Amino acid sequence: MPLLNKTPFQPDPPPRGIVESQRVIYMTQTNEIFENHDSFFKRIMQMNSTVWSCSQTRRNNLTFYEAIKSETEVEKEIQDFPEFLERPILLIVQKYTNRGRFEDLLSDIYHIMKDRFFINEEVFYSERSRKLHVKILTSYTTEAPRRTSGGGQQMIDENLEDEEEAGTVAETTTSTKEPIMQPAEVYRYNLLILDEGVAEAEKYREHVTADKIFRPKSFGARQKIRLFLKHTCQLSTDSDRYTVRDEFLHKISNLLWNDVMGGAEPVCPQTPVQQRGRIPNMLKAVGEEKKAKKDTTPRPRGRPPQTPEQRAQKQKEKRERKRQEAGKEPEEDLDLTQSGALTLTTSPAVKKVRRSSAKNEERKKAKIQEQQVDLDFYFSEARRLGINFDGLEQGQKLISPKKVAEFKQRVKEGKEAEREQQKEEKRRKIREKAAYNKKRDDLLCDDLKPMPKFARLELPEWMTNDEFGDYIFILQFFSTFKEILPLEEIRGTQEIFSFSEIVLAIKCHDPQNSPFADLMRVLLSIRRDICEEEDGDEADCNNREESYLINTQNCDPVNGTHGEMIREIGELHFRIRKIHGKSVRHLPVDWMTLTEVLRLIFETSGYYTGINTHRHRLYARGNFRGYEDPAYEFRVSQPEIMEKMKTLTVFDLEPNERMEIVKAIIYQLLTYSKFRTYLEKCQNELTDLKREQKRLKTWDVGQEGEASASRLLWEFDNTAVKTETPIAKRLKAHLKAHIEGRRYDKEDFDKILLDAVPYGNLSLDEIVTTREIQKLEYKNLMDTVTQKLFQAYCKVSDIRLGSDRAYRRYLVLDNLSAILIENPSASELNVSCSEPTHLEHPESSPDPDSEVFACSGNVETCQVHGVERNNRPRWEYIQNKETFERLQNSLNPRGNREVELAEELVEYKQNLLEILEDTEFLTQQSSSESKSSTWHSLLMTNEPDPGDTYNIDWDQEIREILLEFEEKLDQGLMGSLEKTFKVSRDIWRDTLQTTGDVSTFLRSSDADVELEETISDAKKLAVAFFMIIRSINLKFIKPPYISPTRDEHGNLKPSELFNRWQKALLQTDSHSAVSLFITTFESSIKWDKSRLQGKCKSCRRKATIQELVLCTGCDSCYHLKCAKLSEPPATEWLCQGCRAQQRMEEKRKLKLDAAHLQMHNMSIDDADVSSSSLSAVNSIENNGIIKTASGRAVKKIQYSEIHEGLGLKNRKSNGSVNGHSINGHATMMSTPTTSERPQRNVSAKIFDMNNENGLTDDDSDASDDENPRKRKIPVKKSFSSTSSATAAVANGSPRVIPNSSNTPNNKIKEKMGQIEQLLKETMRQECSWPFLQPVDAKEVPDYYDVIKRPMDLRTMMNKIKQRIYNKPAEIRSDFHLILANCETYNETESEIYQLSQQLDAFVSERLDAIIDR
Repeated sequence: MPLLNKTPFQPDPPPRGIVESQRVIYMTQTNEIFENHDSFFKRIMQMNSTVWSCSQTRRNNLTFYEAIKSETEVEKEIQDFPEFLERPILLIVQKYTNRGRFEDLLSDIYHIMKDRFFINEEVFYSERSRKLHVKILTSYTTEAPRRTSGGGQQMIDENLEDEEEAGTVAETTTSTKEPIMQPAEVYRYNLLILDEGVAEAEKYREHVTADKIFRPKSFGARQKIRLFLKHTCQLSTDSDRYTVRDEFLHKISNLLWNDVMGGAEPVCPQTPVQQRGRIPNMLKAVGEEKKAKKDTTPRPRGRPPQTPEQRAQKQKEKRERKRQEAGKEPEEDLDLTQSGALTLTTSPAVKKVRRSSAKNEERKKAKIQEQQVDLDFYFSEARRLGINFDGLEQGQKLISPKKVAEFKQRVKEGKEAEREQQKEEKRRKIREKAAYNKKRDDLLCDDLKPMPKFARLELPEWMTNDEFGDYIFILQFFSTFKEILPLEEIRGTQEIFSFSEIVLAIKCHDPQNSPFADLMRVLLSIRRDICEEEDGDEADCNNREESYLINTQNCDPVNGTHGEMIREIGELHFRIRKIHGKSVRHLPVDWMTLTEVLRLIFETSGYYTGINTHRHRLYARGNFRGYEDPAYEFRVSQPEIMEKMKTLTVFDLEPNERMEIVKAIIYQLLTYSKFRTYLEKCQNELTDLKREQKRLKTWDVGQEGEASASRLLWEFDNTAVKTETPIAKRLKAHLKAHIEGRRYDKEDFDKILLDAVPYGNLSLDEIVTTREIQKLEYKNLMDTVTQKLFQAYCKVSDIRLGSDRAYRRYLVLDNLSAILIENPSASELNVSCSEPTHLEHPESSPDPDSEVFACSGNVETCQVHGVERNNRPRWEYIQNKETFERLQNSLNPRGNREVELAEELVEYKQNLLEILEDTEFLTQQSSSESKSSTWHSLLMTNEPDPGDTYNIDWDQEIREILLEFEEKLDQGLMGSLEKTFKVSRDIWRDTLQTTGDVSTFLRSSDADVELEETISDAKKLAVAFFMIIRSINLKFIKPPYISPTRDEHGNLKPSELFNRWQKALLQTDSHSAVSLFITTFESSIKWDKSRLQGKCKSCRRKATIQELVLCTGCDSCYHLKCAKLSEPPATEWLCQGCRAQQRMEEKRKLKLDAAHLQMHNMSIDDADVSSSSLSAVNSIENNGIIKTASGRAVKKIQYSEIHEGLGLKNRKSNGSVNGHSINGHATMMSTPTTSERPQRNVSAKIFDMNNENGLTDDDSDASDDENPRKRKIPVKKSFSSTSSATAAVANGSPRVIPNSSNTPNNKIKEKMGQIEQLLKETMRQECSWPFLQPVDAKEVPDYYDVIKRPMDLRTMMNKIKQRIYNKPAEIRSDFHLILANCETYNETESEIYQLSQQLDAFVSERLDAIIDR
């Protein structure tokens, strides 16, 4: 309570006899009750008219309410006093201080706390321009304490002069004014970082010095400590020092000094109690008791007894005095020497002679004068030191030796005191200099210089400051990871996205003008490759091994918060793979499918990948968890965006929403080890360059020392004979040639200069010259290293030079050719404005082009922390070199932040000046409105808002795609809506183009599909696409949409994946999802089988659609002319090979039916015959299967030798002669007569047509059958048959027709030899390497899934050597097969396809010339 006349206020008790119904007055301030208004008014007057004082602060001249307010504020401040400071302070007061005065006690506590910190104290730690909230774990000292004779512990300066010369001095001193402790510089602290967002392994700091730690001003302020001491300490009546109050002793009952601070315990001086004013009554009794005790002691009477020496000296002085009064000579002659010392000389034993009094007076004056001359120096020193020497400087009498000695002693003590004072002053100056030069917060410096005002960065009106920062972040990401991003694959160039392109990508809503799709394709392409390497597909959590790992390693699926969602994400990823046949990362990305792909990525990010990647995530990705995936966090934190992406496209989102999507994908990429490894590689490169830079500096210092030593040695002794080493001889020769301007080995000269110059073997002139040249080489080398270091910094990220006193960040953006200054936002700057900056020389008239940025201590007016900071622009830039120089000169070398900024500016000054040259040029171009690249064009300052453009109709775009898709299918004869859904194609197309709703046709068809009554526009398009894919013939669809097994009728059937895919198609609600289904299915159609892409199988040439006809059996195309058709057939058409196959099947069926009928009518006696018949049937049904050299399984081809002389009219297209089949059936052979001209015998190839496609193993035969060459060959008309031949044919074995002549065809043999030589030359060509050997399935796993008839040059050579080819045309067919396979599997832009074209150019003409000759 407040004090009145130093007495605490005591409220009156409630009056007695108050009843419940009585009206009273309650005073809340004093908690009193008054029965009437008079007593209440009297109390009010007493409170307002009397003088009160605060019981806590002892402030006087207050009203009662002011005293109450003061006490309340003090109590609040005491409550806010941190507990980690309470216990150390109470321990020091109780055990170590000896002060009887409160101000001395306060000074002791403040001195101990200054620059020293207690264990468990929470302070702030400055590290790399960051202020971290830390807790002190332990402290220790690097210097052991030494004991003084007084028993206290203190640091003794044994060689004070050396330390003074070194500029360092201990803070503590032997003066009793301050406590004795070890200096703050020897203390080291181990810290624990308390800030959130810091990894557990990075939270500890060890061996931290005191200059990097600072205590909050609100805690260590002197006023705070004063209030706390007044509240917790007292001066007892029976004690001569302040101690802790009894109610606070429990806090320090078991506390020791080592629990508070490391090092030696403090030694505090003692100050007695100083009583001011009258003595209190409580102390009078104590004084009277002491006085009574003193009076009871008996006082001795008389003078104290003298010692014998004192009595002898007194007798001697008495005798001398009597002799002087009688005028007699003294017994001893006293002489004053030049030094002023008093010497005693004994007179020789001579006969006494009486002298006259005049001579005695002269001699006395001479001695007095000599004494004064000797003391003249001491008199001058006494005047200078201010020592009183009255009565000594005179010429009347001789001064006694005792007084002279006392005077000299006083002068000596004065001079020693002066020297001590000078030393103390020197120490004080050293301490002040050390304290002045000590690094501190920039705003605490009192010599801040004005900083230049920077130019405002002119951003477009439609671009905010935060958006500009995000654009810079994306730009720097592409610049940093330029080497690993697939820029050239997506954009066709390795150049990164420019700033304007990034702005357009985020701002523009028009997909045709926005590069957003390309930007995302780059990010998603690298994401696909990385996920393939580091993630893989989802794991089966129900697997036994996976379950064991999940439970033992505490993996994501068992996480208490996110486990259930992680499992759902894994199941969703599995369902998507089962629908599209591929993982989400492999889905095609373009501007139309981008939205759906992004949505699926966000929906499935964070899935658990299983055992295979667990260790990789644990070690290579920093113990990465699925729920820490930024895309997963985006899905959880941005449900509105996720909901929009279900029905809209990314181009319909707001720019800030698109920015969040891009940042989420970038953050996700940064979690993968590939990006982390790349950053580590760049950091290692930076470290190596810094190490090289440091090595060069050390080397240069060493070379300078050697050169200086050799130069001094030469100047001291130039006659010494020095032996020359081979390196010295070469160096001298190069140096002489360099001076004379002649040619020399520059490389060898530089190698010697940059290695180690033998200065000891050079002359004085050579030393000087060599050192100058070496300095130039060193400077060039250092510039090169610095340039590489700067480029490496730009490669890793934007160079953050540091921050200044106003917490502004300085960034170097090489992509924009600018040095930017970013003012921190209110959320980033979390610094209190408590203590103002005290400037030593404040400017009276400030420069309008500069600012000091000093803290005023008031948030309302402070330029750094207050409202004034918000008036400054967020982004500025350094406009020219002059401003850069002014910035360098204005930085304070004592500030923590600005000293680091100054070091960075000096190190990269040359590179920064080059950037400023580009900045000046761009600024000048902008001011002159040049058409070239300017500052305004880079930043799009004068450009309109790109977000105002949107001219895309998604519904119309997809309609056109579907119409084009249906057109290609119809023109290619791959499917028909009319046949499938019984609807007019023209009406269907018109309905789709006009309304987009063709669901009525689907409902009226026989398709087993249920649709809702009302469907969205996107679902209408999905229905149209569903009808299109239903109309496609299954033979034109690739796996995995086609089942590997057939139905009971032997027809193709869709796979289960295709059925799921169709159901998912009808459930889509967005245009992007429909586009994704279109894109994924389009790549699964065999477009090479389309009539649009076909070549004539007969002549191998392409043609227009109107000139081609498609075989419905083998899907091969033929020219109308080659197929001998005048116009395209109205119905399905079969080529000659397929017709032959059809006829064979019909005959086989008839024979099977006849065989079964014969077996049915056969009696039991004819069982043997039936068995033979059945075996014949089985031999017909079961065709032999063989494997080729390449491993391909084909049906066995049966060859027979027929005579070339058979006429064409006798050779049927189905392989029969004269109506008798030679394909395993009875045949009649013709033999030539002797009357006709003999014909040459040629082996003709007769084979079985019972293969899968109804074609031969050689496509050229079918083409020959379509358009056979007409020639007349005379043959014999008579035929005969042998029983052996007939039996062989009847048994189904290949029949061999013997040649009429054994002479080989020399012409064909010659052609085969020439083709073999051509094939050898071809295999030696550089362009033939991809086609030399069969394709390895391990290297190209899907090759044989695409290519069903592989062929290569080595196989062709083997077939030639083994004489498998019967005619040269077969070789040409195999060569064309190689080219066709290459064109089918490879893209036209690929290298292998280009090599195939070169191979075709080399072989085709030569091969045709040999065959057609």
